[in-house]
Amino acid sequence: MPPTEIGKQRHTWFKEHVKPDMKFEEIARRNDEALNLFPPTEEERRLKSESLKDIPEFVL
Repeated sequence: MPPTEIGKQRHTWFKEHVKPDMKFEEIARRNDEALNLFPPTEEERRLKSESLKDIPEFVL
């Protein structure tokens, strides 16, 4: 999936706020924060849906 501008911003924010020694729960919380700050766009949702449909095991 090609990165969108908002996806790049989300990725940058996440990398700045997640440290290697963090617990899984903290990382999951930061992931939720990133998604709230930079919500997926309609384009990202469409691209994700299309990529999932390409997986043979994907069932709607």
